[in-house]
Amino acid sequence: MRAVFTLLPRLLPAMRGIGARAFALALLLALAGGAVPASGAGPASEVERLTLDGRADIALWPAVTLLADPDNRFDAATLAGQPQRFARPEGVPGNLGRRDETIWLRARLVVPGPEAARRVLEIDYPPLNRIDLYLLQDGQVVTHHVLGNHLRGSERPLASRTHAAPLTLAAGEHEVLLRVQTLSSMVVPITLRTQASFTAYEARVQLVQGLLFGVALCMLMYSVLHWLNLRDNVFGYYALLLVGNMVFMLAYFGIGPQWLWPQWPEISMQVAPLGVLLAVAAGAPFMHATLAVPEVSPLASRLMRTMGALAVLGLVANLGGLIGYRATQTMVTVLGLAAAFAVVPVAYVRARRGERVALVILGGWLVYFLGAVGAAGLLRGYIEPTFWTQHVYPFTTMIEMTAWMAVLGLRVHSIHRDADRMQLEADAQRRLAETDALTGLLNRRGLQRPLEAALRGSGPQRMTALYLLDLDGFKPVNDRYGHDVGDALLVAVGERLRAQLRGSDLVARLGGDEFVVLAAGLEDDGAALALGRKLLAAFDKPFDAAGQRCEVGLTVGYAIAPLDGDSGSDLLKRADAAMYAGKQAGKRRVIRGGRSLVTA
Repeated sequence: MRAVFTLLPRLLPAMRGIGARAFALALLLALAGGAVPASGAGPASEVERLTLDGRADIALWPAVTLLADPDNRFDAATLAGQPQRFARPEGVPGNLGRRDETIWLRARLVVPGPEAARRVLEIDYPPLNRIDLYLLQDGQVVTHHVLGNHLRGSERPLASRTHAAPLTLAAGEHEVLLRVQTLSSMVVPITLRTQASFTAYEARVQLVQGLLFGVALCMLMYSVLHWLNLRDNVFGYYALLLVGNMVFMLAYFGIGPQWLWPQWPEISMQVAPLGVLLAVAAGAPFMHATLAVPEVSPLASRLMRTMGALAVLGLVANLGGLIGYRATQTMVTVLGLAAAFAVVPVAYVRARRGERVALVILGGWLVYFLGAVGAAGLLRGYIEPTFWTQHVYPFTTMIEMTAWMAVLGLRVHSIHRDADRMQLEADAQRRLAETDALTGLLNRRGLQRPLEAALRGSGPQRMTALYLLDLDGFKPVNDRYGHDVGDALLVAVGERLRAQLRGSDLVARLGGDEFVVLAAGLEDDGAALALGRKLLAAFDKPFDAAGQRCEVGLTVGYAIAPLDGDSGSDLLKRADAAMYAGKQAGKRRVIRGGRSLVTA
């Protein structure tokens, strides 16, 4: 096995193509997840006796010997004073990997005296199911503690995160026997600590776990709030992915049994692989959506959909009692391997195209892969359990989750960019619909919104005047010079009208040679009349239209809000009636459409 890990880095550079890289990744995961370590026992020999001196922490493993008990034949009384039955464990210290049988561990301790020594024996691997701890002196059991995650919090010797029990060791020689049974990996880092050291160590671990879960909770709130606001299921998948990882970490590190479900040990017995299955069930559609997998590989798309469905079925089957802990563990391993086959090649293809989302996902997967290999090595008995080796997986998982958070950030940016583009397109369409194509002025439809807004702000000291203008003499010009000159004249009319107005006033073309001027914020009706006369006088000067000298005049009808009407339709009717009256009276004049004027 070690030779494979040595040769693999040499093989990787020689591999070409995405398929080879994906295969190498899957191969490494398979080797880490499927190999069985050499965790048997070597020949019996004289082992070290540990002396409880002034050290605050003493690792027991240098003094540990091992006895396998597949038939559960032995008990503490039978094994007392029987060192010849035990042998030195092979492999790395404190880690026996996957073992189905019951394992007995033995260590000899010496308390130099004359006073008794008080220590806490700690086994820092919370997933262990049951440990019977026996302290013997002169071949007799003087202390027996039952530890394990099958116990309620109130049944444990110490209400701690790890498996820990207080020991009082009288002066002289002692024998410690540990009977270990578990469905999980048999990771057994045993340390004798002083009470102060035990408290300090647990405080450090709890601080680290608190920071990790605090960050995870912030990410969870971010994703849930964005899911609620944006209604984008990708944020919901990410939230479930986080919850799955958090559940696994809570069970794996003993935080959940200590603080969240101390009286329900059956949760601890099953929840860790269920958390991973939930993460897989949510991670598959998350990756499927963020990488747009069907566009790259329909086969990978089908694989990821199948993987997510199988994870959901595994959750249901486990909760329904159809499959047990080991079967669920195996399912998690297989689905994790399928994830590598499906996701990494697709991300690689998109990363080669320079897509930022794929680059971030690949970076997150690379970090997670390193942590997963470390975790697999730990669970299979190849890595010694220490603070750092046990925390490498949560650290890398949190980095991976941060990478996914960056993916969500890019997605939010993309959503906003798409929304901005859609808004710009909608604004452009609206402008086209509300603008006169020839003159660039507002048309009848475009006039409605500013007219309604002006009327809402109208009052006795803030009047709004609406002018309806019809050109006098336009038809002869159009007939004589043609439509090109006529169109140029209409454009010039619009420009001259705008030149007479304030910046807040508007000009619109209703069609043909009819124009509308809207002026708000006028002090009185005299100001409205003065503006009408100014517009009329502006047409005394001829126009230059496409090189032709053209003379046209105006007939202006206007109405004032709130004096003559309160609605846009009322003002238009009264202004139109006034303009028609002006035409009948000889043109080139300004007439107000007051309430006394009869409208059609």
